[in-house]
Amino acid sequence: MVMRLPVGSTSNYVVKVENLKVYFTKGGMFTKKYVVKALDGVTLSIKEREIMGVVGESGSGKTTLGRVTIGLQKPTSGNVYIKADNKEINVNKAKLKDISNYVQMIYQDPYSSIDPIMRVYDVLATPLKYKKMSDIDKKIEEAMRLVDLPLELLENRVYQLSGGQRQRLSIARAIVVNPKYIVADEPTTMLDASLKGEILKIIKDARESKGFSFMYITHELPIAKIISDRIIVLYLGKIVELGNSNEIIKNPLHPYTQGLIEVYPRIDPSLRDKIKEIKIKVDIVRPDKGCVFYPRCPFAMPKCKEQEPELKEVSQNHYVACWLY
Repeated sequence: MVMRLPVGSTSNYVVKVENLKVYFTKGGMFTKKYVVKALDGVTLSIKEREIMGVVGESGSGKTTLGRVTIGLQKPTSGNVYIKADNKEINVNKAKLKDISNYVQMIYQDPYSSIDPIMRVYDVLATPLKYKKMSDIDKKIEEAMRLVDLPLELLENRVYQLSGGQRQRLSIARAIVVNPKYIVADEPTTMLDASLKGEILKIIKDARESKGFSFMYITHELPIAKIISDRIIVLYLGKIVELGNSNEIIKNPLHPYTQGLIEVYPRIDPSLRDKIKEIKIKVDIVRPDKGCVFYPRCPFAMPKCKEQEPELKEVSQNHYVACWLY
C-alpha cells in the first residue's frame, strides 16, 4: 500500500520519506526463518525548524526509522530525501561522508557512544577537522555555550564528566558541524528527572537559535508533548496516528495511542473509565494481513482482521489508521 505524503509535504521540508520498508530475516540454520517488518510503508515529511516526535513501544521501529533517515541503515525499499543547499539528496544512494554535513545523531547512551579517553576538545574538533572546516575553536566554543558546558571542561577527559555532562557533549558533537537535521534517539532515557528538562531545553534552544530540524525518538508521550511540534505514533513498523502534539495528547483517536496515554497518571481518575484496556503485547511478529494492532485491540472487528486501514485525515492535520474512523 502506497500512501500519499501527509501533512508537512510542502516545499519547506528538510526530510521526506516515501513508502519506506525495512525487513529483517530472523532465524538460522537450526530454526525456522521468518521476516520481521521493522518498517512497513512509512511515509512522512519533516519541515524546516520542526521537531517531530516519534513514539511507540520497544520494537515499534522508532530507532530503525531514525537510522534510515540519516543513512545508517539501508532500507529494503522506498526512498529518503534530504533537502540542503538548494538541492535534494537521495539518502539511500549517497555516501555517508557526502551527507554527514547535513545529518547527525544524538545517541541514547553517552557512555558507549563517546570514547571516554578522549579530551572533550578532541571529541568536538574531530568531525570539524574531518570535514576540513575553518574556525574550529570558534565553532567548538559556540557549541559548548549552546549546551551550557563551561569552556574549562575542554581539556578534561570524557570519563571525568558526569552523565548529564556527557549527554550535553553528545548534543554538542551533533550540532558543532551545523547540520540541517538531527535524530535524537531517546537522549533523556538514562538521565534523572532533574536533568531531563535541561536537555529538552537545550534541544529547543538549538532549534530556535540555529534552525535545526529534529526527529525526537522517545517511548514517553509526556516528553514528546513537551518537545515536539507534531507526533508520529508507530506500532510494528506502521504509522497508526500522526498529528499536532497537543491534539494527539488531548484527543487520541487510535486505540493504541489511547493505551499509551492511559499508562500515565491522570488528575481525574474517573477519566480512566473512558478508555478500554489494550492487551499485553506477546511478541513483535505482526499479523499476516489486516490491521497490525488487531490482536491487541479492544475494539477489533472482523474487518480489521482482513483489511489494513489506510492512514487518513479525520480532522485538520490529524491522521489515523483505524477502521473506527
